[in-house]
Amino acid sequence: MDASIATPGAGPVGRVAAPLRLLVLAVVAVAAVIGGAISFSVSQPWLGLGLGWDAGAGGMVVRSAAGPASDVPVGVVMTRVRAGGDELTFERLDLTGQVDGVFGPFADFQRFMSRQGRFASMQRQPEITFTDTSGRDWTLRPAPSRPVTTLGADFWIGAVVGAVSGLVAAAIFVFRPREAAARYVLLSGFGMLICAPIGPIYTSRELGLPELSFYLINGLNFLGGSLFAAALFSLLLYYPRQLAPRWVGVAVVGAVLAWYAAQALGWFPDLTFARRFHVMCALAGTFVLAGIHWRKTRRDPLARAALSWFLLSWVVVAAAFCLTILAPQMFDVDTSAAEPFGFLLFILIYAGLAVGIMRYRLFELGEWWVRIVAWTLGLVLLVALDLLFLAGLRFSAEVSLSLALLICGLIWLPARGWIAERILRRRPRDERALFEGVVQIGLTASPEEQAARWAAVLKSRFDPLSLEPAAPVEAPRLEADGLALVTPAMEGLPSLRLAYAHGGRSLFSPADIAQTQGLADMLRFVVESRRAYERGVIVERQRIAGDIHDNLGATLLSALHSRDGERKDRYIRETLADLRSIVTEPAGDDAGLAETLAGSRKEMAERLGARGIELDWPPEATPRAELDSKVAQSLRAMLREITNNILKHAGASVVRVALSVAEGRLTVTVEDDGVGFDPASVARGAGLGGLSDRAARHGGEVRWASGLGGRGARAEIRLPTAG
Repeated sequence: MDASIATPGAGPVGRVAAPLRLLVLAVVAVAAVIGGAISFSVSQPWLGLGLGWDAGAGGMVVRSAAGPASDVPVGVVMTRVRAGGDELTFERLDLTGQVDGVFGPFADFQRFMSRQGRFASMQRQPEITFTDTSGRDWTLRPAPSRPVTTLGADFWIGAVVGAVSGLVAAAIFVFRPREAAARYVLLSGFGMLICAPIGPIYTSRELGLPELSFYLINGLNFLGGSLFAAALFSLLLYYPRQLAPRWVGVAVVGAVLAWYAAQALGWFPDLTFARRFHVMCALAGTFVLAGIHWRKTRRDPLARAALSWFLLSWVVVAAAFCLTILAPQMFDVDTSAAEPFGFLLFILIYAGLAVGIMRYRLFELGEWWVRIVAWTLGLVLLVALDLLFLAGLRFSAEVSLSLALLICGLIWLPARGWIAERILRRRPRDERALFEGVVQIGLTASPEEQAARWAAVLKSRFDPLSLEPAAPVEAPRLEADGLALVTPAMEGLPSLRLAYAHGGRSLFSPADIAQTQGLADMLRFVVESRRAYERGVIVERQRIAGDIHDNLGATLLSALHSRDGERKDRYIRETLADLRSIVTEPAGDDAGLAETLAGSRKEMAERLGARGIELDWPPEATPRAELDSKVAQSLRAMLREITNNILKHAGASVVRVALSVAEGRLTVTVEDDGVGFDPASVARGAGLGGLSDRAARHGGEVRWASGLGGRGARAEIRLPTAG
């Protein structure tokens, strides 16, 4: 048996199975963390009380009551609690959810944890008694477990953020396992997985948690946040370009873990500094690294676009989260109520990382991400001003929000538009030059010169770093995530592949596809217009040749054979008049049929009579109808040509002309009793063959048959009337 066949994972099935196993493992890990958080939370005793600190009342106000506490009125302020021989007076930070950011000295944090343990012990007693501000006692019997439906929105937000972050990070790593960026994304996803779902365990507690459990849960939450910040900083050391050796990223993560261990051992006197400073430094460092990448990728549009996806998500999230959650904590502002909702923003980071690292539709990033960032910064400014007025200047909530909106409306919105226009401003396009270039292509006869002019137009519009022939395509398309644009093959011009638009500063976009299609359509129109003009010239030449042959030839022939000087002069004058009419062919008014053919009848009678041929064309047989001037002129020319042919070849003694009008069509029949001819021998062009072309030009036709008494020839001309 072939060993290569027996080797697991050697073929395509093995290559597919490995990512699937990793994804399944990631799903299991995420489910285990989320399930563990839910299990621990619902295993706690349940009081049914929703408490919140009220500084004015000096105690914990009852905001909701259910289950064991259903008899407690909402709004009652509790000041103390006792159970199992222990009693505690409520303090402001007893129910705080933001443990890391509200305690200064480490000793205060330890005291808080000790009180949490005592609260948890009381909550596990058969009975627990609360005392309100009026001295009344409220005794409750806690339920042994907490209903899962009582877990707050902050708990489920943390679970969703942790699950999405972990799974997206794992998926990126599965499909890009050899990239350093993907490995640090995986680390950041792992950090968010143990941070986001675990933090809400203690933020959603009713009263307290066992001290050791609280320490462990809080420590895991802080560890996850630290790993997340370190991973993002390390990610930008290698994404989208490598800025440092591989050991630097490992060293950064190691330094953060060492910092974590130092704060866990109490080596920092201030807990807020210990748990916020290195995270803020790491997050600030990401902006510095992003700026370095931005400068280095100015000639690498693919890397610039990938970076833009990350910056779009990261600026939106980090700026909003830092300014609204972390920064206020440095000034003793409690943002614990808003922090769980702030974590929803982190989903955007992984969305940006996913589309950037996976190179998904980078060319569509274009201009709109600048505007999104501008709107986000405006929102951050609004929140920051509101916090400043509310917490710093102690304004009321209504006044604070009104002032913040007023400042943003008067200052930021105009500034945002100005900044966006400055950033997005492009070099003005010379649309006239583009149009003239395309027209020149259509008017150029040489294929080589046409190709050179087409390439010049594309270079002028897109300024690509390279332009080379490509495999033919029917419509413009993007390649290499927008790095290249392929133009369609058309009108004898080959497909071209343009790479690195605008001197390598940007990617091609769907707007460029539309522009290329517009240029191609314009070129097709110019070429078709030129061809139509050339066809018109050919038709006009054929018309003039036919008219000269039919009209002038017959008249000059009559003048040549005429012995009468006066008649000869008249024929020459008619020839000159016909020549002017042939050259200009004016579009005059409609004319009556009788007036139109009066001259033709007289001319035919004179020419035929001079050769002893009788013309049977009674004037009264002409029906009442009108002809377009061009149709009338063609009809006169056709009668002259038929007359010429009779005089030259027919050997006839009688010529009969009959006219009829029916259903908007005039039928003129000319027949003779001569020798006749085979209609199949009539060739297209001048002479008799040109009659059909003339008739067809006006939507008519000419039919040939035998003439009088089965002899001679018969021509049946059918033309449209004017009315």
